[in-house]
This record gives sequence, structure tokens and C-alpha cells, in this order.
Amino acid sequence: MRRYFLQPTLYVDGLIESGDILTRIWKTGIKRLIPRTFIPKKILLLGLGGGSNTLLVSKLYPKAEITAVEIDPFMKEVGEKYFGLKKVKHLQIVIADALDYVNKFTDKDQYDLVLVDCFEGKYIPKKLENLDFMDKLKNHSRYTLINRIHWYDHHESTMNFIRHLNTRFFFVNAYTLSNVLISLV
Repeated sequence: MRRYFLQPTLYVDGLIESGDILTRIWKTGIKRLIPRTFIPKKILLLGLGGGSNTLLVSKLYPKAEITAVEIDPFMKEVGEKYFGLKKVKHLQIVIADALDYVNKFTDKDQYDLVLVDCFEGKYIPKKLENLDFMDKLKNHSRYTLINRIHWYDHHESTMNFIRHLNTRFFFVNAYTLSNVLISLV
């Protein structure tokens, strides 16, 4: 945990996982990929980190029920201690593997918005790039946004993922300097 421009910032394996930069990345994606008139009532966040995306969606959609799924219980502690997650209304944090959580979806599990931000250190687990996993997310949500790094060491894997997605899905992208947010449509 460090400070970046006086804001708490979480670094894992040299990668910023929470803080002002991540908030700006997600804000860009939401502004460009979600209609302004759309107000989600039920949001699923896959990958909590320190909680930047949680704080953002709770601010943008204060009445929404938010479920955040995080595989590492330590991240929940970090988010509550340093990022103020205890103050977020309508938030449920589930300690679970994102793939396992999604694979247990039933017809009742419907979300208005899903944000996928799952990293193990610098990298996204390969199992979360599976097209059946993406299909399940799309079928259980109105909007599904996926965060990917697209610079330096990550560019080739992100481009391969996009090509792979293109075999089954229509999608639109929003780019920041370092990341691409992908919306399955």
C-alpha cells in the first residue's frame, strides 16, 4: 500500500490494483460504454482488489445492490481498512473464486451490470478468458465490462483475448492510456 497523489494506492506484483488511476480507468469505461440514462439496480464485481471500482459504482449508483467477489480474503481487509469499504451501503463481499461463483449461477442470478477486474498479480487467470465463462456473464447481465491491460508485456495477450472474443461475441471497447475496457453486447 502506497500513496499516489495523496490517495491510497494498492500495488500487487508491481501493478496498481486500486487507487485513483483504477477509478479513472473504470470511470472512462462506464462513461463511454454505459448509457447515461441506464441506472443499474444490481451490480456484480468480479475482483475487489482494494475496492476502487466498488467505491466508484456506489457513488455513481447509490441505490444499487453491489456484490463483490474476491478470491483473496486479505484484499477484503485492505479494502475495509484503507479504502473505506465498510462505509459502502448495499455492499456484500463474497470470498470466492470468480469462476466458481459464476458457474453456480441459476436463472434467478441476474445483474444489470457486471465489472470483471480479476488479476493474480500482473496477470489475468487463463480460466477467466474462457468463452463459456464470458457467455455465462453475458447471459446473466445487461452490461458486462471487462478490464484488460493493453501496454508493454500485456499487449499481445490482450490482443489475443480480443481476437478470441471476436469468434463468438460482438463487443465495443473504450481505451485509456494503459487499459482497454471491453463491453460485451
